[in-house]
Amino acid sequence: MNDAKTKLQKRETGIAGLDNVTGGGLPSGQATLVIGQAASGKTVLGLQVLARAIERGDGGVFVTFEESPAQVKRDVTSFRWNTHLLESDRWQLIDARPRFGAEAAGEFDIEGLLSIVGAAIAQTRATWVVFDGIDQLLQYQPDSRIAIEQVRRINEHCEERGWTLLLTGKATGDSMAPARLEGIEFLLSATLVLSARMVRQQLNRSLRIAKFRGSGHVADELPMIMDDEGIQLPYHETPPATKPLASNERVSTGIERLDKLLDGGIYRGSSLLISGRPGTAKSTLAGSFAEAAARRGERTLYVSFDELEGPYVRNLTSVGVDLRGPIESGLVRFHSLSAFASRVTEHFLMLRRLLDTVEPHCLVIDPVSALLKADGIEGASMATEHLIDLVRRRGITTVLTSLSGVQDPEGEATQGQVSTLADSWIVLDYNVRAGERNRSLSIVKSRGSAHSNQQRELVLSDTGIDLADVYEHGSEVLMGTARVTMASEEAATERRRQLERKQRRMDLERRIEQAEQERHRLADELELEKGRSTETDHQERIHRKQIKQRRDPERENLRADATVKGKQP
Repeated sequence: MNDAKTKLQKRETGIAGLDNVTGGGLPSGQATLVIGQAASGKTVLGLQVLARAIERGDGGVFVTFEESPAQVKRDVTSFRWNTHLLESDRWQLIDARPRFGAEAAGEFDIEGLLSIVGAAIAQTRATWVVFDGIDQLLQYQPDSRIAIEQVRRINEHCEERGWTLLLTGKATGDSMAPARLEGIEFLLSATLVLSARMVRQQLNRSLRIAKFRGSGHVADELPMIMDDEGIQLPYHETPPATKPLASNERVSTGIERLDKLLDGGIYRGSSLLISGRPGTAKSTLAGSFAEAAARRGERTLYVSFDELEGPYVRNLTSVGVDLRGPIESGLVRFHSLSAFASRVTEHFLMLRRLLDTVEPHCLVIDPVSALLKADGIEGASMATEHLIDLVRRRGITTVLTSLSGVQDPEGEATQGQVSTLADSWIVLDYNVRAGERNRSLSIVKSRGSAHSNQQRELVLSDTGIDLADVYEHGSEVLMGTARVTMASEEAATERRRQLERKQRRMDLERRIEQAEQERHRLADELELEKGRSTETDHQERIHRKQIKQRRDPERENLRADATVKGKQP
């Protein structure tokens, strides 16, 4: 058996997210059913597939059973890819709407319509055919069994000629088939279900691959956005072909002492979460990081859900952080967003497009916990998980701030699951004592690097941001004035200790000097005593000699005779 004929062939739709979740596109040479509620995006999906096909150099045919050709073209003008259709001769728009007042009179054969479509395909060399609103045509078939048979004939016709067809129809309740066409979902190889429902006064669209024979696919309900780019599946962009490398390079946070506590900074391409209560300087630390990146000549995308650019930049100057210059030079791109203005998925898509446009080395989102305020059936957790995965794959060094509650400084970060996903986590808090409020900083984790587990006082001044050692006093941690007082007391104690040491040293030196003087005096006295002893010994010897001579008269006489003789001439 020829594998080329039996193996499922797929044709790209040109919608990146859809091609990703289907593993390469929809069944080639077969019909795919697309059903959904009103405003769920069925017609747009068909038009966008044709526009992308024409963009690749292929052709297409669009058969409308519900809207007029003029209305279809007006729909096309709403999207940026409209020129691929409106200015191209590689597609044809066929008006197959039943005439007004038409009534069913027996069975009808769809072969005539297929012949018209075949002729259009021959002219445009189309690879895609869209039957938009097939249920509007088949509702005139009095026998639903025959209507389903007509769909089967359409599918077989496509397989014989290699047409790739999209059949769109309206959903009825939870059914996977249009009204009076129940059962056609079993005939076709693939079925896409689009939905549109209101959640807290906002329209939420989604797409689900209900069926795809012979192919692996994502079966979850996928958040879908429809904007001027058409249909988007924001969380399912095609990942880069190359795997991100684990860099050993350290990136500065902009605070020298904090870098030392983090063993040199955070790894390039990693993520840092800064969580804390309001006013604990989360945004200030994020601004310091952006300024440090600018000094390195790196681009930073700064997205703020809380601040406007002007007031934020002005406020940072009060603590020695200057972002005005980097913003003017283009090294920092500042974007202010409103959490309530869009759904979570729309925020994620906007962030992804900003990343595509700016191509930053660093990203700051301040605060990422603001996504918890945005509406969406998928929730903020999914958005933050996909966001961190996205920046990791692109090797972007990321700083995320997150607001935490008064009773639980780690609560909201944990709710958004950012704390479990971030590579490093810093918690900022208040230390209130004796009527004074001081900021503290502690490092909860920093994957892959040694880091300090000690709490530090965060000091903000007009000269910059710094960290100070805190003092433990019993079971308390002293900061601010208490720390300064304790430091002064310790300094005074040290000065007293040094003075005492100096005094003791001077006393010892004085005693040594006195002992040395006494030694010299005794040495002189010893020398004098030695002299006296020598003289005394000499005199005693003379005395003894004289005494001895007086006691020996014979020897004295001999000496006298010798003397007399010596005098004779």
